[in-house]
Amino acid sequence: MADRNTNGGDSSEKDVRSRVDRIREWVLLRGDRLTLAALLLVGLLAVFYLLVVLRVIRFRRLQPVYYVFSGLISGNLTLITVVVSINQLLLSRELQTPGELESQIQNVDEFKHRVEDAAGRIAPVRPAPFLDLLMENTRQEAQRLGGLAIGPGCDDAWDEIDDLVTSVTRHIDSVTALLTSSETSTFRALSATLTTNYAEEIYRARKIQVTHDLTEETDEALDRLVDRFKEVDIARQYFKSVYLQEELSSLSRVLLYAGLPAETISVVVLLSLTTSPGDISPLVRFAVLPVTAAAGLVPLVLLFSFILRTATVTQRTAASLPFTTPKQER
Repeated sequence: MADRNTNGGDSSEKDVRSRVDRIREWVLLRGDRLTLAALLLVGLLAVFYLLVVLRVIRFRRLQPVYYVFSGLISGNLTLITVVVSINQLLLSRELQTPGELESQIQNVDEFKHRVEDAAGRIAPVRPAPFLDLLMENTRQEAQRLGGLAIGPGCDDAWDEIDDLVTSVTRHIDSVTALLTSSETSTFRALSATLTTNYAEEIYRARKIQVTHDLTEETDEALDRLVDRFKEVDIARQYFKSVYLQEELSSLSRVLLYAGLPAETISVVVLLSLTTSPGDISPLVRFAVLPVTAAAGLVPLVLLFSFILRTATVTQRTAASLPFTTPKQER
C-alpha cells in the first residue's frame, strides 16, 4: 500500500511537472504572441483593480497621476524609436548589391540541390516540408547504417552504433510528428528543431570511427549520416534568420498599431486631469484610471511577448555545428 501511494505521488508530481513544462513552452515559444500579450494585459488590469479595492492605491492626489501618465507618454515615444531602429536594421539586411544577391541565391540553390541528390527527388520550397525531407533523409541514412555489417571483433562498435541509430530515429520521429501536425509557417518548422543541433550525435559518430576498426562501407555510412546532420543544422540556421526578419517586421507593425492609440489615450487623460478639481471622482478613480493606465502599457506588453520568443529562439540556436550549448540539448 505504501509503495502504491509512493508511486501515485511520483506520478502526480510528474504530471504537475509536465503541465508546468507545457505552460512554460507555450509562454516562451508556442503560444500566439497577441494572445499572450492580451493575457498579460488582463492580468495587469486585474492587479490594478485589486490594489484599488484593497485601498493600496487611493488616488487622493493628482500629482502622482501626472507623473505616471507623463512616464507612459515618454516611454511609448521611446518604443516608437525602437520600432524605427528595428526597421532600419531590417532594411540594412535587404540592401545588397546584385552580386551579393546572386551569390546568396547561388549558395542557397547549391544547398538545395545537395539535399535533393541525397533524397532522390525535388525538394519542397516551404520550410516545414523541406525540413521534413531533411529528417526523412537523416532517418534513412541512420537505418541504412544500422543494417550494415560492422566487421569481426567489433561488438562494442555495434552496440554504440545501434544506440546512436535508435536515439537518432526516436528524435527524428518526434520532430516529424511536430512538422506534420504544425502549420506551415517558418516558426512552426523552426520550433520543431530547437531541441538539438546534433553536435552530440556527430561527436558519437566520430568517436566510433576513431576508436573502432570499421569496414569501409560502415565508415562511409557514418560520414554520410554526419553530412545529413550538418544539412539539418544549416537549414535550421537559415530558417532562423528568415523567421527573425519576419518576427521583427511583425513586431514593428504591431507596435506602431498599438503605440498611436496608447499614446493618444495617455495624452488625453493627462490633459483632462489638468482641468479636473483637486479631488478625483469615484467614477474616474475606479473605472477610468486603471483602464487607461493598462492601455498605456500595451506597447510594453507587446514588446515583452514578442521579444520573449525571439530571445528564446536565439538562445536555443546560439551555437552552430560542431559545437552546442546546454540550452540547445533539451
